[in-house]
Amino acid sequence: MLHVGLTGGIGSGKSSVARRLAELGTVVVDADQVARDVVAKGEPALAAVVERFGPQVLRPDGGLDRPALGRVVFADPEALRALEGITHPAVWERTALLREEAAGAGAAVLVHDMPLLVEKQMSPEYHLVVVVETPVETRVRRLVEHRGMPEEDARARMRSQADDEARRAAADVVLDNDGTPHELVEQVDRLWRERLAPFAENLRTGTPAARTDQPAHDSPDEHRGARLAARVAHVLGERSAQVVPVPSTRGVELQAALRPGGAEGDLVGLLAAAGYVRDDTSAEEHVYLGCDPGQTVRLRLVPSPRPGRP
Repeated sequence: MLHVGLTGGIGSGKSSVARRLAELGTVVVDADQVARDVVAKGEPALAAVVERFGPQVLRPDGGLDRPALGRVVFADPEALRALEGITHPAVWERTALLREEAAGAGAAVLVHDMPLLVEKQMSPEYHLVVVVETPVETRVRRLVEHRGMPEEDARARMRSQADDEARRAAADVVLDNDGTPHELVEQVDRLWRERLAPFAENLRTGTPAARTDQPAHDSPDEHRGARLAARVAHVLGERSAQVVPVPSTRGVELQAALRPGGAEGDLVGLLAAAGYVRDDTSAEEHVYLGCDPGQTVRLRLVPSPRPGRP
């Protein structure tokens, strides 16, 4: 199953992209909705919140009074950490369950609508990260006109989030939402047709993507190699001493140094699930090719140098 991270600043139109992807057949996990669900009435996390912060954070009907809780935690860093210590494990557990359910139901693509994906440095956890980008003034106008948010509150929320530069560094795909809703839908449809659907099929069948000189829909910046290396390092974990991009005249080439004692056979399934298929046609050994049709990626596994040797 292809796992896509979707993010963007407040007012960027990320929810519109999520809705269109759902219409196209993806399973969408809304992180904000999950965060609300885990503290709904009857949930263990809500009971833990009340135990920690007192009954004053409850509404008369027994539900969580979010404004009251906010007044307690946002002025007190220690209280905020305590709240996150209660809710975050519940959120991650529920998110993992939803992902397992989607995979069990045979879903081809799961989109994780995650506002703080960049802030929490989650990019390596996905096959692909999609960022919705909109100019600041357009976002402010939308928040004021459509959500009734005071302008200064809107700008303060934006300042508390990652900036556009940080999001672009994490993005495999940047969708420009400074146009009409129809133009945004056209971008999403093209992304689905040319990248997400074929990527998911390549994952399912274990097929490497055809080599291409120009990535489609890819953010053309210097962060691509580091972004892909971080993803492979996340998959390999302690099995690898280092994953780095190396010079290449075509696409991205990665080199992963394996720690002594690791068997490559144990990694084949892990790498295939991550979108890297062993290239049995290569004259070189231990070469894997990426399944993403939007960019050419070649991964080579090498032994880690022994201590004391160059």
